[in-house]
Amino acid sequence: MPKGYARAVLQLMLGASTWAWIAQAKAQDATSTPGSGLDEIVVTAQKRAQNLQVVPIAISAIGSEKIEQLGIKDSRDLSGLAPNVTIVPGTTSNSAAVFSMRGISNGGSESFGVDAANGLYVDGVYIARSGAMGLDVMDIERVEVLRGPQGTLFGRNTTGGAMHFISRAPSSGFRLKAEAGYGNFNAWNGKIVVDPGEIAGIATSFSYSHAERDGFVDNILQPRDSRDPGARRSDAFRAAARAELGGTGSIQYIFDWSRIKGTPQPFYLTHVSSGALRQPVIVDGQPVMVTQQAPVAQYLAAATFLNPECAALATPARTYRHEVCNNILSSAVDKSWGHNLQIQNDFGGFKVKSTTGYRFWHSDAVTDLDGIGAFSGPAFSNASLFNGMPASLLQFIPSIPAAARPFIAAAPVPTITQDLFDVTNRRRHKQFSQEVEISGDADTLDWVVGAFYFWEKGSEDGFQNSGFVLDTNSVFLANFGALGPSFVAANPARYRLVQTRARLAYTASSESMAIYGQFTLYPGGRDSGIRLTAGGRYTWDEKKMIRFQNGASPLATPEAGDASFSRFTWNLMAGYDVADGVNLYARAATGYRSGGFNSQDPVITGTTRLPHFNPENVTSYELGLKSELFNRRLRFNVAAYHNIYKDLAVNIPRTDAPVGTFATRIGNAGKVTYTGFEVEAQAIINDNFSLDGNLGYVDIKYKEFLAGQSTTPGAPPVNIASIVTPGYTSPLTANVALNAQFPLNWGHARVRGRIGYTHEDGKYSFSSITSTPYNEEIRGDDRDIIDAQIGIDGIALGGGEGEVKFWVKNLTNAKDFVRGVDFGQLGFAGGYYAEPRTYGVTVGAKF
Repeated sequence: MPKGYARAVLQLMLGASTWAWIAQAKAQDATSTPGSGLDEIVVTAQKRAQNLQVVPIAISAIGSEKIEQLGIKDSRDLSGLAPNVTIVPGTTSNSAAVFSMRGISNGGSESFGVDAANGLYVDGVYIARSGAMGLDVMDIERVEVLRGPQGTLFGRNTTGGAMHFISRAPSSGFRLKAEAGYGNFNAWNGKIVVDPGEIAGIATSFSYSHAERDGFVDNILQPRDSRDPGARRSDAFRAAARAELGGTGSIQYIFDWSRIKGTPQPFYLTHVSSGALRQPVIVDGQPVMVTQQAPVAQYLAAATFLNPECAALATPARTYRHEVCNNILSSAVDKSWGHNLQIQNDFGGFKVKSTTGYRFWHSDAVTDLDGIGAFSGPAFSNASLFNGMPASLLQFIPSIPAAARPFIAAAPVPTITQDLFDVTNRRRHKQFSQEVEISGDADTLDWVVGAFYFWEKGSEDGFQNSGFVLDTNSVFLANFGALGPSFVAANPARYRLVQTRARLAYTASSESMAIYGQFTLYPGGRDSGIRLTAGGRYTWDEKKMIRFQNGASPLATPEAGDASFSRFTWNLMAGYDVADGVNLYARAATGYRSGGFNSQDPVITGTTRLPHFNPENVTSYELGLKSELFNRRLRFNVAAYHNIYKDLAVNIPRTDAPVGTFATRIGNAGKVTYTGFEVEAQAIINDNFSLDGNLGYVDIKYKEFLAGQSTTPGAPPVNIASIVTPGYTSPLTANVALNAQFPLNWGHARVRGRIGYTHEDGKYSFSSITSTPYNEEIRGDDRDIIDAQIGIDGIALGGGEGEVKFWVKNLTNAKDFVRGVDFGQLGFAGGYYAEPRTYGVTVGAKF
């Protein structure tokens, strides 16, 4: 199926290119005029302003006009708009997400002991945690998506790539922009941006936004639509001030604050286990142990639900449902705020720029992770194990006095009211960063050198409440010898529930320093068409973690770990202008993702020291072509890459977590290769129509993954690379859109429209069936999404302009399963569906 899609989309894009060529040829015969081609795109991916077409890396730039047209609010709205880039929502936070670039994802872990693989930047400041971006109120000028390792100029934690949001600087003159909108699910929003103009040499900009909507799935256990899953309410404020310094420099300060409160998307129960024995998996001739599951199916079948309507929802099915039973009223509050200070000056022979960032993120969440409501049934405890057993059997238990036997025989098995799984999390995070870069240029040389410092500290206080189903027959058969079958025959309640409460409390800190430099040589001068680039970066990292509790009781002595890592990463690039508007490039680069700590790992035997996992390293090779043809009416860029990863960081469910709990950990895969290609195209068909699109494909091969536990005691780990599935990765992504505009006889007014199609292959959420039995069953659906917008802008409003726009996302109302969670030994799995169709109208004005 991926190959079929690839052929279809590629044919469409080639057809668009041919159409654009024919249209251009006719236009040249008729009324072709200079400057009617595609606008030049300026990016700063190399720490200087450059035309995107001459930058020798795979980069996509999304400008402010497209951002406004598509209603992009934050990084999660960019999924599919660049090749090999996908984004799926978080599970407990309103703002977190899992990013994947060229097959490399952040892994789905929100632990502070784990760094991301794809770097997020806002106005030059590295954002360590995706939930802390706070972009709702940002007046975005453009977004740059850099694919492939960016280990030289952007540094660590960019082994997959980097995404940079760049805001518009305050205007020296008065500027006002306001918009308001309304949509289904009672969604409405408003945003205002005011630039008062330069006062006393200082230009300022102030913005505020508010948005809210009801939920899109009905929680039948509470009556308010505004508390249903998917509901959210956000407020954000931003202020920026900029002053020029002597005509050669500037100083700019930005403060932003945002608060998002809502109910996370609902979890759907899709699979439950019967508890049947799972046999070892044979991997390349070697038997590998697998996770054994609790018998949830039998327990739920006999349980009594507090709300009878919830009983139907407890039947697991991979089907989108409009109702859930969340007896734990899920909620999440994310607050982020921060400061950004940029000072720069041109000293003639060189330029100096300083970027300082200081940010905070607070997140509080309560989440129901079963969606079936509370139920009651038999409870397990050691004290009540023999309740209801015949006195004739109890006489063989020496610890039970004769006088107590009649009472125990007559005592019922106690019951418990519980749900399968819910969590509560409190996260606090702060970070500081400082970067200084010095750059210059000459007739034959561009150069930049710099230094970077980063510090962060985070804490998490999380609680799990789970119901673990125990088959008590296994207890009797394993511990009572010849009497075991008799106890089994007399057992009044075979399946009993163990309520397991666990707490995870820890703090983690990180400190990183780096120096870097990159130099680009133009042999024969800048007009020679040849560009040779070399760069390098040396990074020093230090990580610490202190754990205070990891289970039911606080630790008598806190457990701690500290680790230091360092790495040199380099970058070599060559570009050659084959013809006017056509250039080839080659790139070899390395990247580095820092090592860290798993917050729920057991300590090193005999100590209170926490073990760490190793850094992830990548060496990447890339070839590309960038072209602008037919008087710049067609832009066609192609890239092919081969990435070799060593110690790839992979998110793996724990098989040794305490009974009744669920946890994941980062493990290092030995060697993995990623090979793929990317195509991006834009074509002006005529004055009224244009096309843009992209296509990405990646083939991932695991060479070594020593994560299998042999059935032979004491044997070394088994290489299970042949059965590993890459997590959160779409092998094929594609996007194509038709844009239209028609002038009206109302001054500068015009009708503008866009209809876009996006495809993403379904994604696995975990790496193998050894620890996640339902890994295949909870693979995400292939997504085929259509979005559309149509409106009128340029409407004369006194001294300004107005606009009205109608929009729809997920036009076909596709019910796609996008993210799965397999709870391993707990015996059930489920996941999340994409948002349903949303639509609305937005009106705005600008002066």
